[in-house]
Amino acid sequence: MFHLEQIDHLSSLLKKCSSEIGVSLQLDQIRQFVIYIKQLQVWNRSVNLTNITLDEEIIIKHFIDSLAALKADEIGYGAKLLDIGTGAGFPGIPLRIVRQDLDITLIEPAQKKISFLHFIVGLLRLERVKIFHGTLEQFIAKNVSNQTFDYITTRALKYDFLLRKCSRLLATGGKSILYLSHPINKLEVEEDWSMVAEYMFNLPEGHGQRVITILSTLH
Repeated sequence: MFHLEQIDHLSSLLKKCSSEIGVSLQLDQIRQFVIYIKQLQVWNRSVNLTNITLDEEIIIKHFIDSLAALKADEIGYGAKLLDIGTGAGFPGIPLRIVRQDLDITLIEPAQKKISFLHFIVGLLRLERVKIFHGTLEQFIAKNVSNQTFDYITTRALKYDFLLRKCSRLLATGGKSILYLSHPINKLEVEEDWSMVAEYMFNLPEGHGQRVITILSTLH
């Protein structure tokens, strides 16, 4: 259990760090993030959800990094977002906490992480969040209705693999949001894709530079 002083510290850090990247958090959203941190720590004692275990680093390297997409692109109201290889829910769940209008689908192959995702989505009472247990290839194979998404995100997969597989999952005008540690060479982008923007920013508290690359399909 978190003590009151620790909750106050985490709440202040969340508010400060989100403000530094230009994202404003409401009190109820901060409360949800604190619950998220607590449950990550509890589950991480028996399930390897993340190698980042310090509260402050979870906030900055997972939550704040995830939320930076809201500054990298104007994500439209009610957009459908597919988060591939979400792990413990990044970036999909932080984005859903802040943007209640978004329709999020999380893809994750590891059963133990799937169990956590179902638990935390239920605990936080997040609506319009779907969870798919399997790989990207399995999701594509089962997508018999040819459902498409406005955005595809990943912090885990290699972007060249994602670009080869995902163009069919994007709606017309849809975009891929790639969370990276460095810019990519435009010559490395698959020929069916076009680079829209690269958003470079520094994580708070000196935790390094990050890049969010936005790509769109040419179909």
